[in-house]
Amino acid sequence: MDRSELESKLEQLKKKQAVIEQTWEKAGNRALLQFFVEIIPKVLNCERLSIFIHDPIDANLWVQSGTGVKERQIEVPQKGSVVGRTIETGEAVFEKEMQRQMGPHDNVALKTGYVTYNTLCVPVRAVTSDKITGAIQAVNKRASSEFNQEDLEVLNKMAFNIQMHLENMYLRQEMAKISTQMSRQIFLLEKKLRESR
Repeated sequence: MDRSELESKLEQLKKKQAVIEQTWEKAGNRALLQFFVEIIPKVLNCERLSIFIHDPIDANLWVQSGTGVKERQIEVPQKGSVVGRTIETGEAVFEKEMQRQMGPHDNVALKTGYVTYNTLCVPVRAVTSDKITGAIQAVNKRASSEFNQEDLEVLNKMAFNIQMHLENMYLRQEMAKISTQMSRQIFLLEKKLRESR
């Protein structure tokens, strides 16, 4: 490739990267998700709610919005976690007496100081494919009760109403990874240009 072709390719890559970064920054509806995080615990009479995003490449799950936590403050592995089981099976998971079980929730307790006793977790499905892009987890039903079918119906309705927003965030992860790859290509092309001078 001669110098003019390299410069042209470099310019095209820079433009694509700028578009991806702009799209990535504009995308998302954090305010809406945070509204759900604030209101749903009152509806379910539970202490906390977290909305997790699935990262299929790293087999990891991280909090997008949650009661008392910041974005990405909590990350759990797909294997061995309640949220991971929900993602893998595509089914709701009810768990009780979690303080007596060992698992990733123990690491979260150490990090946040918050102990999980019982939980209900539902999957959030993609609008455009059969993928599961995230999960919603309600934690610690109040008044010493357990999560029930009515709670499940509420969380399933919420999952349906936020599926487009979570898929958008799921796709943003892919765009961010593409942007990183493009940055590497731009760096290599700029290096070749400097060396050809």
